Amino acid sequence: AASLEVRSKDLKAARAVYGRAIGTVPRDKVFRSYVELELQLGNVDRVRTIYEKMLECFPANCRAWTSFAELEQSLGELDRARALFELGVEQPLLDMPEVLWKAYIDFEIAEGDNDRARALYERLLERTSHVKVFI
Repeated sequence: AASLEVRSKDLKAARAVYGRAIGTVPRDKVFRSYVELELQLGNVDRVRTIYEKMLECFPANCRAWTSFAELEQSLGELDRARALFELGVEQPLLDMPEVLWKAYIDFEIAEGDNDRARALYERLLERTSHVKVFI
């Protein structure tokens, strides 16, 4: 329904459809679609709000944490990206923690902060005994 509203160039109605869908039965796919629409429109503040709501509904969703942090990184908001990664890895329950930890370590390496990347890897080693972390 929202894509129909977008095609007819009625963004207000499309946003209302997304809002109702998220308010009624929040689903990962709806959030991702809404984020994509707002990114195409260049509404970064609205994208942040959508991600915040998504993480409120799905705090264990590692892809959401990673995508939100990568958005901030792409905007040059490195402190925000780092804070999001930190909040993510501190969640008591995550659906794919290895994805989030790898993204966080890769982020620090990409930013040239090898000391932080090493510290993160050491934190990860303290938390897990999964064999892939040691390889």
